[in-house]
Amino acid sequence: MKKTLKTVLSVMLVLATVLACIPMTAAADASGLIGEVQGNVPEMHISIDSGYSLDTIHASKEAKIRAHVSVEGSWDSAYDMASTGVEMKTRGNSTFGFMKKPYQIKFDSQTDMFGMGKAKKWVLLANYVDGSFIRNKIIFDLAESIGMAYVCKSVFVDLYIDGNYIGVYQLCEKVEIGENRVPLNHDWGVIAEMESAKRVEEEEFYFKTSVSGKPFVYKEYNTDFEETADAAVIEQVAQIKSFFEGRINELENELYNNGKDWAKVESLIDVDSFVQFYFINEFCMNVDATLASTYFYIDGPDDVIHMGPLWDYDRCFGSYDYANSGYEQGTEADFLKNITDCSDEYRAEWFKMLFQYPEFVERVNKMYSDTVKDAFDPEKINATIDAYESVLYNSLMRNYVDEGWAVFHNISEAEFFSDRTSAKRYLDYTVNAIKTNIINRKAYLDIAYGEHMPVLFYQQNGGRTYTGGSMTDRSTMTSFSMSLDGIIDGSVSYSATGASLAASSGSDGSAVRGDSIYTLKLALEGNVANYYSLKYRVYSNGAWSSWKSEGTLAGNRGYAIERVQARLEEKAAVVFGTVSFDAEGVDSISAVVGNTVKLPALPDGYEGWYADSSCSASPITEVVAAEGVTTVYGKKAVTVIIPGDLDGDGYTTAMDINIGKRLVAGSVTATEMQLAAGDLNSDGMFNGIDLNMLVRDVSGVN
Repeated sequence: MKKTLKTVLSVMLVLATVLACIPMTAAADASGLIGEVQGNVPEMHISIDSGYSLDTIHASKEAKIRAHVSVEGSWDSAYDMASTGVEMKTRGNSTFGFMKKPYQIKFDSQTDMFGMGKAKKWVLLANYVDGSFIRNKIIFDLAESIGMAYVCKSVFVDLYIDGNYIGVYQLCEKVEIGENRVPLNHDWGVIAEMESAKRVEEEEFYFKTSVSGKPFVYKEYNTDFEETADAAVIEQVAQIKSFFEGRINELENELYNNGKDWAKVESLIDVDSFVQFYFINEFCMNVDATLASTYFYIDGPDDVIHMGPLWDYDRCFGSYDYANSGYEQGTEADFLKNITDCSDEYRAEWFKMLFQYPEFVERVNKMYSDTVKDAFDPEKINATIDAYESVLYNSLMRNYVDEGWAVFHNISEAEFFSDRTSAKRYLDYTVNAIKTNIINRKAYLDIAYGEHMPVLFYQQNGGRTYTGGSMTDRSTMTSFSMSLDGIIDGSVSYSATGASLAASSGSDGSAVRGDSIYTLKLALEGNVANYYSLKYRVYSNGAWSSWKSEGTLAGNRGYAIERVQARLEEKAAVVFGTVSFDAEGVDSISAVVGNTVKLPALPDGYEGWYADSSCSASPITEVVAAEGVTTVYGKKAVTVIIPGDLDGDGYTTAMDINIGKRLVAGSVTATEMQLAAGDLNSDGMFNGIDLNMLVRDVSGVN
């Protein structure tokens, strides 16, 4: 896999060098793109009304001014707009502090912009820290492609304020309740944001969760939260806030509860939206995930908690510097499961907790195979990037060179450019870095997730049960256990050494124990090892070891292990064969090639299963599934018919004569066996002639 990946990357670097010499002036062919690409970058003009100043809103996010907006030069003239009055303000948190400000405009009445649907509020994203300018747009496209609800639509515009070019912006829908936004209908419908503890005190309406203390800010609601003298409204607002806070805390209490009641979790959340959010953020390694800009909504007491809509992805696909974070480096990281290890304590551990439920792991693996794998196709994504960059090229050059806005690839790097040649060189570097990140990240997800991926469980010191990819909590390891669950035959074995532990081995959940454990050695056994490899590493003496695999020693004989991380990686696609049962009334089944299949019970009239069609070898009770069709044969029981033995006891007696009389009289109906035994003259029936012959036979008369 690594050799193949290096080859792909080498080709990409050569291709990138060639592309760097070609100006991006035309949109790429639309076939195979993940999103619809606009035809050009139209101009949006904002004229500040008399008596107002742009400096006013640049000084404070709370300040608002009046202005007029018009649009011209759209790829469809129907999208052009005559001068229309708006209220204008700045927005953002960290982005508010940058030189290139993000804005919000609010029309006096609902207005449709570029066919995105009518609404009053629209956001102008500056994308200041994203030199490519396309990270947010690509993420929105990907979210839509995997079926997320209420994905923000957007278009690129060249922004002019009072006739001065300000730069290229992304005109975007605001995350809010509305018919064309998030259509919540219940009076208690709420959109809330998981916010950073560093800045939550700036918010008026928020609460902190009862277990982790993570802040949630009320962002949108169907009932007005503003101050009012109306006692009824005040009471209703209190009830809404109590309801939403209670529902979030109910979920968090269950997530952090070692009882692990999946039915309870499933009753509280829209599981698919959580899985979709997970994959988008895991794929792009978004550093803001569960820190801030992480939205949830619920449409009243009868609804469940949904994750979304997505927001704020300018620091993803390699944009963030992990060098000093203490977190696993590179694109083969289990990112969101271990997000609190990323850089600080302000992120929530919700996904680490969710991955302790095997049912959630199974949903994740199933969705990856069904939807996500195809949607995250690097060829399609990178073709879309080329198309967007082609449309944006001239605007970006003006943005970088004419206006002097910084270009970022990594948030720790910034440059200012005096000419388009150097600006384009840096743009190409940034875009190609994103593309390489996408290729590498997809290569890892393909081997880490899939419908048939077994679930790996492990425990340190008898605490929480972790699943593959999760880092255990930090404590001196005195016991360790691991087990495996899935449709593929096999198990995991392990051994440990320590200060007072010469060598202790375990498998399938049995624990190895010692005063402290210094080294671990893990391995897969059985059929599962044909399809997956086991990777693991340990943390001791202040550092993580390198990744180990299949029976390699992890750890240092002089230091106790404090944490462990393990995961499965696919090394061959799971192959299914068919086991065909050659017996009446027994269906064929599909089975993993290499798995042992227990043979089903045979119907009446059969004496056993055999591997050969002649049924001459020894009978079998199980078979190993092979590629194609594996057939086992049911051998019919041999029935010995004794002439005249109508009761089947092996003899002809007076009892058989009595049965024969009733058969001839028609008081009972003959069975197949009785017909075969009673047809003494071989004419195909049992009648008085046969009965007379039976009487003579029993009495001994010739």
